[in-house]
Amino acid sequence: MPRAAAKKYDNNAKAVPIREINEGGFRQGAILDKAWLGFDVHIKYGSYSVAGRMGREPNTPHVHDFDQVLLFAGSDMNDIGDLNAEVEFCLGDDLETHMITTTTAITIPKGMPHFPATVNILNKPFFYYEISLTDKYREKPALVNKKPGPVVAMRSATRKYVMPLAFIRKGAWHYGPTNHDDGGGHLAFIRTQEAAGFDCVILYESMKRGPYRICPEPEKPHAHPTT
Repeated sequence: MPRAAAKKYDNNAKAVPIREINEGGFRQGAILDKAWLGFDVHIKYGSYSVAGRMGREPNTPHVHDFDQVLLFAGSDMNDIGDLNAEVEFCLGDDLETHMITTTTAITIPKGMPHFPATVNILNKPFFYYEISLTDKYREKPALVNKKPGPVVAMRSATRKYVMPLAFIRKGAWHYGPTNHDDGGGHLAFIRTQEAAGFDCVILYESMKRGPYRICPEPEKPHAHPTT
């Protein structure tokens, strides 16, 4: 059959290229860079299916010259806030150890040491998003002379960068009088400006059934001032 002619927006909607990655428990995922996305962001996305150390060897602290958001997200659509796992994550100059058990975003300003990280318990696979605000991913070892300590409490120096997501239930009429659809699921916003000093907003939501139309006026197109 003849190949269909390319359409104007074909490059804006395309299948994510899932592949084998095999970094410890991070087995399948995708890496979306500037060449694939068309703008300056680098996204690593996939799932953890096995407990153990996170990341590439030697699993030591590192830093970036760009801002970053890491999202640990539960896969249970009946309770999207439950990670069904226990993750130790080290952050900051003192390598403060945070224990993550719920769907959580970690905001990492450029230059902040982070890692090592370990999945201690894994009851269900969870999703992992690594969103780097850069055209090309790069890292270098962090000059940290300390070892990870015990799990820190609420008043630790880096606690503000660790953001358990607060979900709201989306019901019928959630968007207002012109959209009464009820897709089930929950919705949360990740806003980095106040905690980390860089500007990034992420909307994270689950949908359990359809048909479900998004936005207050679902029949009308809309645009954003940002990429």
